[in-house]
Amino acid sequence: MQGSKILIVDDSDVARTRLKEDLSDAGAVVQTVASARDALALLPRWPADLVVSGLQWEVGSMALCAGIRAAERPPAFMMLSPRLEAPAPGDKDLYAPRHVEGAALSAAVVRAHEALMLSAARPPQAPFLAPDVVRFHGMLGCGADMRVLIERLVRAARVDGPVLLSGPSGTGKELAARAIHGESARRDGPFVAVNCGGVPESLWESEFFGYTAGAFSGANRSREGLFAAAHGGTLFLDEIGEMPLRAQAKLLRVLEGGWMRPVGAVREHQVDVRIVAATHRNLALAVEQGRFRDDLLYRLDVLAVSLPGLAGRCDDITVLARHFLHACRADMGSAVDGFETEALCLLHGYAFPGNVRELRNIIQSAAVFARGPRIGALDLPERVRRPGGRGQGASARAALPEPAGTGDLVTLEERKRAYVREVLRRVRGNKRAAARILGIERRTLYRWLTPS
Repeated sequence: MQGSKILIVDDSDVARTRLKEDLSDAGAVVQTVASARDALALLPRWPADLVVSGLQWEVGSMALCAGIRAAERPPAFMMLSPRLEAPAPGDKDLYAPRHVEGAALSAAVVRAHEALMLSAARPPQAPFLAPDVVRFHGMLGCGADMRVLIERLVRAARVDGPVLLSGPSGTGKELAARAIHGESARRDGPFVAVNCGGVPESLWESEFFGYTAGAFSGANRSREGLFAAAHGGTLFLDEIGEMPLRAQAKLLRVLEGGWMRPVGAVREHQVDVRIVAATHRNLALAVEQGRFRDDLLYRLDVLAVSLPGLAGRCDDITVLARHFLHACRADMGSAVDGFETEALCLLHGYAFPGNVRELRNIIQSAAVFARGPRIGALDLPERVRRPGGRGQGASARAALPEPAGTGDLVTLEERKRAYVREVLRRVRGNKRAAARILGIERRTLYRWLTPS
């Protein structure tokens, strides 16, 4: 501990003072700041060996952690959390419960520091809340939402019945469908995917069921349909909410007994196909509006799996951004090899209405137009850099005041409040639902919404 440089980041004056005194008595050189933004501004001038954050994970520690990851030689990171366990996966030696105070808290920091010093060799990326990345049939993440999703997909794959995938556009529903197929007993069979919204109603039967020679003008030879092509495997019906009502009735017939009749044929044929359907629409509401058959919904909604939007997967944003950048280097020959601190903070503050697909496109664009060896804030699209950037136009831009003389830079506090307001807007003011999405208590939500 003697001579080690430790940076304490805490919005409590009392906590900063107590911890600084105790660690200074132990021989450390200590600096203190009150916010993640101040810490990230100080670190390039005062390289610390260890950063200790008492900020809430959702408010400041997450952005601080992301910023430190982008440093060329990142310090170790220790999280003080009000929860009973670490808020993100990682090295438990670098975590202490926030309710521990005084000498016990200082001792926890000293133990974490000693554990780092005893390591045989410190890796290039410091062991601060290092994400335990999970890869699953092309899906990638490290947060709790991804782990829950993978578990549900595996369980659904083990049962040979229809699966209904729901979630916003861009969340990776086709990847989820392929994962179900890959984990199922049908993995050696074909996987056939079709976007139901792209098949005209007049061609639906011939496209899905096939046709015989002479069935209609121009049908010079027989052709098998999508059901026959998927025999023994999985047929993925993307955007099933766009399927015409007449086609829904014919699909129901196949689901109930596996029987289908090609256009122009006299006899029915039986096919062995598992249906995995996906939609970004509320099918229950579509039933009420007469746009979707209730009997088909009941038949499909047996094994239901919901995919979370990226805005609620904060732990995964940095992991996915690095993954897409690595893919750009391989596919496009890009020389860009990382992210500047401010760029990562902006990505964490953006709502991603287009979800994972939008993040991939943002990283591809930034890698092409990057001005240096690392993606910086100015390399990101304007909608990401915009104050309160939510991709929602002028109303969202007006939600945050722009500090005089600082262009498009805003405080983390302002970004937090803008994101909370956006979540509330999407759930139509339901504070219970908003608190659940944000991962906080309702009383914390009320405090965040109250101007200080």
